[in-house]
Amino acid sequence: GFPPPEPRMETRAVFGSIDFTGCMPDISKEQSLIEFEGANDSAMFVILSDVWLDKPKVMNKLRVLFEGYSQMSPPPFAFVFMGNFTGETHGANLPRVLKEGLDSLADLIAEFPLTESHFIFVPGPLDPGPGNILPRPPLSTFFTERMTAKVPTATFTSNPARVRYGAQEFVLFREDMINKMRRNCILPPVDDDGETEISAHLVKTLVDQAHLCPLPLHVRPVYWEYDHALRLYPLPDLLVLADKFDSYNLTYEGCTTINPGSFASSDFGFQVYWPSRARVGPAVSREDFDRRVEYSSVP
Repeated sequence: GFPPPEPRMETRAVFGSIDFTGCMPDISKEQSLIEFEGANDSAMFVILSDVWLDKPKVMNKLRVLFEGYSQMSPPPFAFVFMGNFTGETHGANLPRVLKEGLDSLADLIAEFPLTESHFIFVPGPLDPGPGNILPRPPLSTFFTERMTAKVPTATFTSNPARVRYGAQEFVLFREDMINKMRRNCILPPVDDDGETEISAHLVKTLVDQAHLCPLPLHVRPVYWEYDHALRLYPLPDLLVLADKFDSYNLTYEGCTTINPGSFASSDFGFQVYWPSRARVGPAVSREDFDRRVEYSSVP
């Protein structure tokens, strides 16, 4: 069996004065940050995965997406784009194709009044980088120069990445983990009733192991010096396991875990996370708590 999971609240009760992210040097400000979350009840994170910028249809759907959200007041707090950013390998032409796609996306974003929104880019396993190894560094400035110039709120992160909003911590990870875990499991994952909810098995495995990629090194190599970047301790408030597998949303040991699914190869679906609703417990408002994550798609 797995080690017993440790909920985030239990970890905080023991290490209450320690901020593991290093983003909040004064832990006494946490209560004011929680109040900030509640006051900004319209703040949302729009999360997309497999945003294939080399596909014209994807770019057209992104235009529709921006047109809709730009009419909101205020607009979304952040758009999270997770790789892969191309739908084909393109061989030696991949750097040129990806740069052209990001340049076109920068021009598209600049057309809309979204200056208050943040744009977060997390590279995928097939995007340009230093081989098949985790964690992956951000995309090179060769690809991002125009985006950062035209969209000052754009941030290119590593994979995985950690984001702090108020007092909440998010972990963003783009990897096709379900296929890798299923191919390397000893026994097929089956529930007590004989059915298989593969996404629930994946989430339980990662949370119980407190690690994003508990696989042998020959299956998924990891930089030893940066293995701590893959650890899930303490548990985050939101864990995004972006995968080409079907979209899902579930909670285990107080950790909300979602997979937005593949934007390009599905019905152009994505998920929206509301931090203020997540702070409301189910005992206070079951409706708001259940609506902290919403699935949507671009028509």
